[in-house]
Amino acid sequence: MGLFDNIVSGGKKLAIGGLDSIIGENARFKGEIVSASGVSINGEFEGKIKAEGEIIVTPNGKVVGEIHGGTVVVAGRVDGNIIAKDILEVSKSGRVHGDLTGGKIVIEEGSTYHGRVRVESGPLSGEIESVASEEQTDPQPKPLF
Repeated sequence: MGLFDNIVSGGKKLAIGGLDSIIGENARFKGEIVSASGVSINGEFEGKIKAEGEIIVTPNGKVVGEIHGGTVVVAGRVDGNIIAKDILEVSKSGRVHGDLTGGKIVIEEGSTYHGRVRVESGPLSGEIESVASEEQTDPQPKPLF
């Protein structure tokens, strides 16, 4: 059993065998992470995360920015929009301030979020970038007269 075999999230053990990148509990990182696998945020991250696999924000993790992933599990805090191709889960210790978009969305009792929730019935693979850019570039309201 290795040091990073499991991370506990809201009482659940999350397997991280497919994770490429781990931001440690005492680390702060600013920028962009792009991964063909998965990412675990245990510390503080500011920027954009794109991963084909699972993105995990652990109970001590904090993200300020956008998250785009295959499956996203939030047990910590996220200030920004989240888009998951498959499953987006906000566990009971999770705190989200931003819009949630996913194929399946699970919000556990005890968690908090502030934003819009959008469930897409089909795969989101081609729509992920367009959804994020649409929501960020809301047109100015036109005058009535």
